[in-house]
Amino acid sequence: MKKYLLLFFAISIASFSRELSLQESIDLAKRNNRQLKEKEISVQQKKLNENVKIKNALPSVRAQGTYSDYQNSNNENGVFQNGVYVSQSIFSGGEIFYNAKAGKALREFEESDYNSQSINLTLKVIESYITTLQLKKSLAVYEASQKEKSEELNKLQEFYKLSLIDKSELLKVETSLYSTQTSIIKVKNSITTEELNLKNLLGLNMNEEITLKEMEITNFNTDDINLAQDIEAAMNNSTLAQKLDKNITISEYNAKSSRSTFLPKVNLEYGYESLEDSSYSRANENDWQWKVGVTVKWDIFNFGSGMDSYKESTLEVDKMRLSKIDSLETLKKEITTAYLDLNMSRETIKTNEKALLTALETYNIDKEKFNNRIIDSVDFLKTEADLRDAQITHINSQLNYFIYYQQYLSLLK
Repeated sequence: MKKYLLLFFAISIASFSRELSLQESIDLAKRNNRQLKEKEISVQQKKLNENVKIKNALPSVRAQGTYSDYQNSNNENGVFQNGVYVSQSIFSGGEIFYNAKAGKALREFEESDYNSQSINLTLKVIESYITTLQLKKSLAVYEASQKEKSEELNKLQEFYKLSLIDKSELLKVETSLYSTQTSIIKVKNSITTEELNLKNLLGLNMNEEITLKEMEITNFNTDDINLAQDIEAAMNNSTLAQKLDKNITISEYNAKSSRSTFLPKVNLEYGYESLEDSSYSRANENDWQWKVGVTVKWDIFNFGSGMDSYKESTLEVDKMRLSKIDSLETLKKEITTAYLDLNMSRETIKTNEKALLTALETYNIDKEKFNNRIIDSVDFLKTEADLRDAQITHINSQLNYFIYYQQYLSLLK
């Protein structure tokens, strides 16, 4: 009895399928995607790095102890010195200040990069989800074609037994049926591959079964899109523009921090320590004293290495500025291309819809002719193939339109 129960539960688990809508898939990906989680950890690391840079400007407290002895003294003349010291940087030539500023900018860059990766992940989920739906709709078209051809083949086999048709006509339909079955196998493999890709994006177990909900594709009114205004907004406010600005800011702060090598470093140290001549065996409370001091350090000559480092960092600023111009020009081109693709896709839907209606009408006429033996199987199979291609093309054009619209929106974010 236990074996049957275990088998029942195994079958139940295997047959369970998680049903997902597009929005549920996007939300699941943002929660579970491993690459996005890695980026989230990077943001936390940059926050800690920013804290480190800021705390470098704060005082530091250290405890220090030293014991020294002479040979053959039998520990009687050993010198024991210890103390507690507080150190504070008074002047660092701007190094600490600009390093803290750079740490903040680096954290902000990482946050923008996280948002950018989240946007790209959303787009990838949409593309994978839509592609899977396209493939499943194509599979339904092929399976309907297979069913119709199988029924037609059975009918022709009866005609052949009655010597009403020759074998060549029977073989043509049979060959077409095998071709459709091959297409079904290919589409099923593509569905499996795309579902694995989608599950990877969603952070799901590869063995988990998923079912995608159908979605209604609305015809977005692209006439309301102001391309010039969208481009200007993206060039100034998009995630990419923010990242490029942060890159420039970081390189500028690094250059200013590098300039600090030309200036002195001044540190204040305040401590409470034992006297140097105090011995371990005779130490008492009178052997302790307060101490305050100022340390000035200034690298006067280093063969120009500091100047070379500063020049390198200023060149990095120039490079980041050029990179920003190039990247924004690329963004402008991508937005324009996405807009043109969106408009083309909208017009393609109208054309494909007309083509589908024409192919369907032609198919109904030719099917009646074929049933009355007015045309042969070659002409009918061609008409059937044209209808099947028109159905798949129309399905794909509708779903592609949604993808193009999402691609356009993602470039603006």
